[in-house]
Amino acid sequence: MFSLQKTGQHFNESTVSVLVPVFQAESFICETLDSLNEQVFQDFQLLISIDKSNDNTELVIKKWCQEHKNIPTQIFCQAHRLGWIKNINFLLEKCHTKYFMILPHDDLLDRTYLQKMVQCLEMNPQACTAFSDIQYFGAMESIVTQKSIKGERLERTLEFLLTFYNAVAFRGLVNRAMLSDFILLSENDCSNFAIDTVWNMQMVLKGEIIRIPEVLYNKRLHAHDDSVHNHWGKFSSREKSKALLEHHKDCLKIIFRAGFKQEELVRLIEASKARFLPELWNFNEKERASFVDTLLERTNTALDETKNNPSSKFLPMEHA
Repeated sequence: MFSLQKTGQHFNESTVSVLVPVFQAESFICETLDSLNEQVFQDFQLLISIDKSNDNTELVIKKWCQEHKNIPTQIFCQAHRLGWIKNINFLLEKCHTKYFMILPHDDLLDRTYLQKMVQCLEMNPQACTAFSDIQYFGAMESIVTQKSIKGERLERTLEFLLTFYNAVAFRGLVNRAMLSDFILLSENDCSNFAIDTVWNMQMVLKGEIIRIPEVLYNKRLHAHDDSVHNHWGKFSSREKSKALLEHHKDCLKIIFRAGFKQEELVRLIEASKARFLPELWNFNEKERASFVDTLLERTNTALDETKNNPSSKFLPMEHA
């Protein structure tokens, strides 16, 4: 169960929903919310889900919202810990506007972010997602980019499998009308490795994803970062191998449900295999051979699971 608080007016009449999953964020959440309040584009509403926290996050957010009633807002306070995936999915299921984006609790937007993303999607009706370059700040500073993926569905999916690794577009603005089946995040038993990338691949199947080549999004890296991405970076070779194989299966289960022709599936399977070969450079010969054997096994497993669940198209993986 959760408690709900509303502020502002005209909820669900906005063009954009900004979904903010929050946990233990009392020291920085106001900066994130301030970056929303400063947006040039004001036709948006705010959905906040506060995962059960042990600090003053809830009080800080409610105080901020009372001081900023210009933004239509719903605050959901979870009675039990959901974890970051279920917390995001909770918000996704509450979202009904034309466009939406996921904004993690510690990231910041340039004041023109929503304006430029909406303009991009309005000018490109074939696009599912618009996204910008990302500036890391805090413990480390760098800029992360990824190119647009355009064209027909097969070409988009092939390009994604061969070139798209970091989930930059996960932080983009999504055209909900392109999603005939609404898409939640999946889970896996490898610390939920790369599920944001898997989510992006489902967007690529639905439409183009378009890069705006500007730094309009700022991702905070904490000095003592215990984020899932930092955890993935500490995987042993064995853990990394298992995670890559699980990621391969997750991608293929989506592809097998998407209605590709047989000859197209052959190309996509080979592209998925090739996706992971560069990751094997630090494996010894025995480990590489074992990985390739298991890759084939996971391919067959993904196909079998999809055949046994033909109606589960684009559902979270835990339901597949």
